[in-house]
Amino acid sequence: MQNVLLIVVDCLRADFAYESGHAFTPNLARMVSEGFSFANAVSHSTTTTPSFSSILTGRYPFEHGVRTHAGMKLSSDVSLLPEHLRAAGYHTYAEVSGPLGPEVGLERGFDEYHHRGRRVTIHSDWGETFLEKLRGGYRAPWFVLLHVWALHRPRYVRPDRNARRFGKTVYGRALSSIDAYLERLLEVLPSDTLVVFTGDHGEEITRNYLDHKLKKWRRKLFRLLKKRNVIHTHASHGMRGCSDGHGYGIYDLLVKVPLTLHGMPHIPAGRSERQVRHIDIAPTIMEAVGLEPPADMTGRSLMGMVRGGPGEHREAYMEAAGMTMIKQQDWIAGLRVDNKYKYIAALENRRFRPELYDLEKDPGERVNVAAEHADLAAEFDARIRSFKPERFTGAAMSEDEEKVVLDRLKDLGYHD
Repeated sequence: MQNVLLIVVDCLRADFAYESGHAFTPNLARMVSEGFSFANAVSHSTTTTPSFSSILTGRYPFEHGVRTHAGMKLSSDVSLLPEHLRAAGYHTYAEVSGPLGPEVGLERGFDEYHHRGRRVTIHSDWGETFLEKLRGGYRAPWFVLLHVWALHRPRYVRPDRNARRFGKTVYGRALSSIDAYLERLLEVLPSDTLVVFTGDHGEEITRNYLDHKLKKWRRKLFRLLKKRNVIHTHASHGMRGCSDGHGYGIYDLLVKVPLTLHGMPHIPAGRSERQVRHIDIAPTIMEAVGLEPPADMTGRSLMGMVRGGPGEHREAYMEAAGMTMIKQQDWIAGLRVDNKYKYIAALENRRFRPELYDLEKDPGERVNVAAEHADLAAEFDARIRSFKPERFTGAAMSEDEEKVVLDRLKDLGYHD
């Protein structure tokens, strides 16, 4: 039985992971060139806790019940990847950070679930301890989930990577710093380890000082106007270009993430342009190690494409909800179809004007063509409504659990 290392880098955009010129990432480039990558992988949420819940359950947020960072936890009816792996003889370990405390229910199925504070990163002493665990501290065969927090604000840049040649942005230099650690990580991994590398969601970033100032004042103006009911524009459209960060919308810079499989003899070098999803990761890992994915996973294995099959585009449901958008009427949902169309609608706010983008002609999602293609927009809207995404399937956190989560979020900077 092969070891499995699932690396999820918080806030990692697909373009920075795959395209040259944004950061200095020779080790990530090596993984991409030696492994099998998906150029169009889509996250289902633009906040961390719901994204991890989808990755580990193979199910959409409205199915597993975790829509935001606080308030709800995983439904007891939903199974998790580590539960299935442990039943098959794996020893399961989670090394997580940020908002991923045990209160949400993600610890289910892990033999050990270690949550570290935001200041304890791969660049601290903890990073050295983790490398020692990979050398022999985990009991084989193992499944290890590594959550890398150093790209999340406040981003961490190593002194030896804090130069323009390692990235024109702080974000790029922070990714270069992660890449330096990745080199050492790859060196200590057992040779039969399957590495699955992804991000939980994307990120909007500041590229220069003027950009930072403009976004800061635009954000303040937008909030003031919305507070006074001068505008009713939904957060997805209105906050665009106003903020560094994530969670406010589902544009591609926020939902497109890298997804690369590396290691093991039967993972060939290759690349697929097909649209795939976070919910496909869990069944893919199971099939890769010789297990049958359970029927209750909505996602489907990608191993057919990895082995050379043509595959097909996977329709992707997405949503933005939670800490950045406190009111439920501000929540939005979307559908990304065939790597060609993106449709965005409000789940409850009738004042929101639906958005439809032709991604082939308009990859920057600047021209809303919903009015010109009303039939297509209506078809996608009906498809979203058929999921019944307004339902809540998760279990409510206790008052004590929610307080712990909210205090942790405040420490992380989620205080808006």
